[in-house]
Amino acid sequence: MQLKAMNLIVRDLPAATAFFRDVLGLDPEVEDERFAQITAGPVTIMLSPDAMVPTVSAAGTILHFQVENVRSALEHARANGAPVLMEPTMTDWAWESAMIAGPEEIIVDLYRPVS
Repeated sequence: MQLKAMNLIVRDLPAATAFFRDVLGLDPEVEDERFAQITAGPVTIMLSPDAMVPTVSAAGTILHFQVENVRSALEHARANGAPVLMEPTMTDWAWESAMIAGPEEIIVDLYRPVS
């Protein structure tokens, strides 16, 4: 089994799409008034205000994006208005990691493995 896609249910689709585009540099392949689709490596992120089944808002979602340079990625995010939740930190599991606030209470971890 392999995760290929995730759908994030968001209240403000244009703002969520703008975050992924402007802050993270991920250009949407599809962007309309009810749906956006963004490729992030091998995973497709879909954004929509609703789903085909009843849903409730999820809390505690963290998206982990591997980057080559954590400090550079964090400065790009900060320059584009992302609130910084955690400055670059070495973790116990050998990652350098920085975290920013994303749209809809999503947390984005910008990390790189350290060998």
